[in-house]
Amino acid sequence: MSAPVWFDSIRGRIAEILGSAATALPQPCIYLIRDLYGQVRIAAPAHLEDQHEARARLKHLAQALEAALAAHACPAESAVMFLREERLTTLRAESRQIAPGVFWVDRLLTGQDWWSVGDALPRTTRRYTLYSVKGGVGRTTTAAVLAWHLAHRGEKVLVIDLDLESPGLSTAILHPSAQPEFGVADWFVEDLVGQGEGVLERMWASPAWPEDFEGDVTVVPAHGLAPGEYLAKLGRAYMGAGGLWNERLRRLLSGLEDICAPTVVLVESRSGLHDIAAATVMDIDAEVLLFGVDSESSWADYGMLFRHWQAEGLATKIRERLSMVSALTPSDRSVRYLEGFRQRSWDLFRHLYDSQMASEQFVPFSFDVHDTVAPHQPMPVYWNQGFEAGTSLRQISGAAVLLAYTHFLDQFDQIVQETMDSA
Repeated sequence: MSAPVWFDSIRGRIAEILGSAATALPQPCIYLIRDLYGQVRIAAPAHLEDQHEARARLKHLAQALEAALAAHACPAESAVMFLREERLTTLRAESRQIAPGVFWVDRLLTGQDWWSVGDALPRTTRRYTLYSVKGGVGRTTTAAVLAWHLAHRGEKVLVIDLDLESPGLSTAILHPSAQPEFGVADWFVEDLVGQGEGVLERMWASPAWPEDFEGDVTVVPAHGLAPGEYLAKLGRAYMGAGGLWNERLRRLLSGLEDICAPTVVLVESRSGLHDIAAATVMDIDAEVLLFGVDSESSWADYGMLFRHWQAEGLATKIRERLSMVSALTPSDRSVRYLEGFRQRSWDLFRHLYDSQMASEQFVPFSFDVHDTVAPHQPMPVYWNQGFEAGTSLRQISGAAVLLAYTHFLDQFDQIVQETMDSA
């Protein structure tokens, strides 16, 4: 009995087949599709079905795939599909080229949105996504502090809670009586029946912070004053997950920006590697603050994501959007802690840097480990008892902010200034 072929070896074995001189393929192009079960089949233009030589070559490829991939290949006699142009157009939108004339399509239930970077959105504002691979790292508190800080600087700040599974931003910032009628989940379910526009004007409110700001803050919660059937809404909020959901999210964002006219948008993302988190990182044309702690599990999870970006050729599109945040930094041993965090952050970001790719025609994008403006340079948020879990943020203490966030806000302001100078 032959040894099994495992999922992680599929792409490598296909590359060997496509690199073989013995594999002659018909033109103009074919598609290799890995289905939801992890089996690979072939799709080709319908007109090739009537060409004897093209059918023979496709049959030869199907047999080669079956021999190399074993259980992860469709049986050769049924592996080739001949599709009309309208079907091929759909495949083309989901595909990426892996060899001359050969395109790869991965059918996924989740995870699709980590594979591409969305087009820029028309905007007059700066957007920031607060993201982490794990929860409990202070994204909600940081969103509140950033909004408070930016409003003091004269910015009109829009804060959106897209952590629909663990909502809490609005209840931490807004008094219960100040909660708006609707929230993000309401918009997504009403948009399904064409009523999203009626929700937009009734899903935002402002915190009653005692300070006088030169700017202002507007908060869009995950749910409204009366959550109602929140779990039933949540079960429908992601209808159209994948490209369609991304487009709906972009419409929601554009609609809120048209109404609230912010100069800065802060989006609290869902944590983890789910498609919904991917949309806030990849598809809304935002700068991304990556929150992490110096733990093996945190670096391992980020490593999976960064290696994926590297393997799929997304490094140049995503890396300049990223900034690393050292969350929950222990103040009593911060120097040594941050040295270790910086080194491991640099090891992570090297997946996206070009230090090994320099040539006479190519200027590499890279940074020294101690470069103060590099994406891997940690922006420290210090652990502070004034910001313990569950603490209300309706009155942000200036002393607590200074203790926990002074260095973070200084580095954030520096990044903002450099971004504006280079624009």
